[in-house]
Amino acid sequence: MKKVFSILTATCVILSLFAISGVCAHGADELTVNSKAKAKVGDRVKYVLYLADTEEEIEGFQMELNYDPEFLETDSEKINFPETDAVVKNIVNGEVLMNWTNVFNKLNFSTKKEFFDIEFTVKKGGETEISKFVKEIYGDDMTYLKSYTWTYDLKINDEPVIENEPPVITSKDEVVKANQGAYINFLDGKGEKNSPLKDDHPAVTDPDSALLKNRDSAAENHVGETFTANQYGTYIQDVTRYVDKDNPQGGFPVWIIGIISVVVIAGFVVGAIVISKKKH
Repeated sequence: MKKVFSILTATCVILSLFAISGVCAHGADELTVNSKAKAKVGDRVKYVLYLADTEEEIEGFQMELNYDPEFLETDSEKINFPETDAVVKNIVNGEVLMNWTNVFNKLNFSTKKEFFDIEFTVKKGGETEISKFVKEIYGDDMTYLKSYTWTYDLKINDEPVIENEPPVITSKDEVVKANQGAYINFLDGKGEKNSPLKDDHPAVTDPDSALLKNRDSAAENHVGETFTANQYGTYIQDVTRYVDKDNPQGGFPVWIIGIISVVVIAGFVVGAIVISKKKH
């Protein structure tokens, strides 16, 4: 009886070890993307970015998508822009850099449409993020968009696992500090005009950034601009007007132009008198 019990015990231990090793192997083979999506090594991960609610047509944009090449791999052939062509794209160390401008063929995203999609292949298990950062996006008046809604889907082998959520914003210091995108990278994916978070609109930014400090300094000598900051260090700037306090109508001060005109006219009159006297 003791022998049978020993055999059963040994069998249970062996089976338990196999089960544990199987779970560990499965865990090591699994990649968690953006805290929610689960994928295995070799799976295809498709990131689809959407844009909606713009009030003006887009003339140009500059943005990047960030991923960790240790866990995911892609190439430029796996990046698709359904609404436009001739997008300049480059992949460098986990950064997909994208740039486009065309004033003759503007983009309309007043209703929700796909902005771009990109496909990755899972290389190893672990945890990782796919995030975006908009450096510039401007419309007809060449100023940044104030009304928009960014959302994204994530698909594993064409099966949706994340749908219609605000995209993760890149928070890497080297990206945030080097770009003036603080006022177009809000965490809720919406612009400062159409977001319900009017007075407290958090964004990924660096409140100690030299760019933001320079904008604060510039505001001291100019009117028509709005600078606000909340507890997140978010700065929102209205760049549609840039007018000198000493010259609210813009342009070169009128009184200086008047003085120069009088001096020039006087010079012509004096010159004419001198020439006339010489002739006589």
